[in-house]
Amino acid sequence: MTLLERATTLGVLSEYLKAKQLPHSAGSWEEMREKRVLPAISKQKLTFKDLFALLAEGEEFGRNHTFLYQAKQGEIKKLFDMARIRSIAKRLGHERALENPVLVDLPPQPTIVEIRGEHSSDRECRVIKVVERREERRFDSEKIQGNRVLREWVIDEVRAVNLARLHASGLLEIRIQSRANSTLYKTELNQMLTMLKDYVPPASFREISLTKAKHALWQNRVEKNRRVRFSDSIMRNDSGTTLLASTGGEQADLFRDSGASSSIDTFLRHGAYCDSSNIWWLPRKGVTEREIHMRLSGENNEFAITAACTRKEYDYVLNELRVFNR
Repeated sequence: MTLLERATTLGVLSEYLKAKQLPHSAGSWEEMREKRVLPAISKQKLTFKDLFALLAEGEEFGRNHTFLYQAKQGEIKKLFDMARIRSIAKRLGHERALENPVLVDLPPQPTIVEIRGEHSSDRECRVIKVVERREERRFDSEKIQGNRVLREWVIDEVRAVNLARLHASGLLEIRIQSRANSTLYKTELNQMLTMLKDYVPPASFREISLTKAKHALWQNRVEKNRRVRFSDSIMRNDSGTTLLASTGGEQADLFRDSGASSSIDTFLRHGAYCDSSNIWWLPRKGVTEREIHMRLSGENNEFAITAACTRKEYDYVLNELRVFNR
């Protein structure tokens, strides 16, 4: 319940209980735990498996940087084989994570807490979930002493959730939970790849460049069925010349500024390419009623979802991004 309180909202848990036709109203997390969740568990109308699934929904999707890879064609079947995964888990002492999710909050070292199968877009996947303890600096105060400015930060311990998801097609996602004050995730990515090297050997994969998607998304802005709006974009050419176009606010649409759009188009026609973009996936009936913020920047195979989202929303934008990247 402590982890659920951090990962999701009281309203989400209430709606979940309501969907299961259980008493669901509560004014606080303590009331929810004592009057709703525990009685439902004692009556066997709610299971720990249900709560783990809800926790996964809350903490695994969004607020992360995702790195995409593709398995080499001859390696996919072997990498996806569950018997092989069980054998590795047994050898490395990860058997508990195979049987049931391991419940840890702030482990002293990165810990594999779950190895499971699931479905994405009706296709089977293999998921390895890692929990780590991080220290995040939070600005607290500033004071002046004589001719000195003294600033103090508080060091918070944070539970971070990282994930590897291997699709039957050979697509591999490595998701790294976002840090409060960082845009570079190479160190965390390498740590994750090293930790999982027996399950997903780096030599068996190649990076999926998202360059095509960045270009195609910009071109799609003039279509009637356009999927995204832009709040800023950075274009670059091989000489290192950079063109940055940015709206006056996050709610604005770069496409609406014909001057900026035409400048970018002219630059692109002279051999430039889209280096990074700040985009918002537009609402889509049956999937999401809100815009989903994505940053296409950093490494060639990297994208970031800046806020928490549902599994359905995450899978939607991932699949759309891959369509534009063909």
